[in-house]
Amino acid sequence: MEISKFLKMSFLIDGLVAIVYGLVMLIIPEIHANMFAFPYEEFADRYIGSLFLGYGVGNLLAYRASSWENVELVVLMNLTFLVIGLCIILYSIAMTILPVGAYMQVGLTLFLMFLFLYSYYEVKFKKA
Repeated sequence: MEISKFLKMSFLIDGLVAIVYGLVMLIIPEIHANMFAFPYEEFADRYIGSLFLGYGVGNLLAYRASSWENVELVVLMNLTFLVIGLCIILYSIAMTILPVGAYMQVGLTLFLMFLFLYSYYEVKFKKA
């Protein structure tokens, strides 16, 4: 089955967001810490930045794929990452006072999760 334009755009958006976020955390982690008022842990921030870069590149590679069979695992990986990330962010918000940046991350995570949930629904349930 061919990949929809919506899913291709989802990969592109998620890939670019992850690459930009990863570069900021990798190259200038102190800016990320100041921007979101999170604790500054240089090694951890740079390491997480490299993980985001890998995640973003994976999405851009999936963007180039042509069939659902080639990207189904990437969609499931993205959904897993986003659900776990959202749980961690919401738990952190519930346990302590976090800056406005945390709420921005919740919104971004929900937006990206919607993109991939809709794409998964479109292939698995709508076409059946």
